[in-house]
Amino acid sequence: MNENSSLQSVDHQINNILNMIIYRRKKLGLTQTDLANKLEITLSGYYKIEKGKTDLNFRRMLEIAEILDVDLNYFFK
Repeated sequence: MNENSSLQSVDHQINNILNMIIYRRKKLGLTQTDLANKLEITLSGYYKIEKGKTDLNFRRMLEIAEILDVDLNYFFK
């Protein structure tokens, strides 16, 4: 696998994780504002996470998983 295809694979995985976050948030009836408040960040900051404009680090993923009441492994299925 060359470097370009590896990067595309990572981008695809990140997009899948972001889509799972959005799906679960909506399934629970939570708004972006709800998650921003629970994460103690601005709505704009949370919006950027969902849109992939801000890197989603491991700590933030753990916080989101806790809020969405899922195990961290949920994002990697």
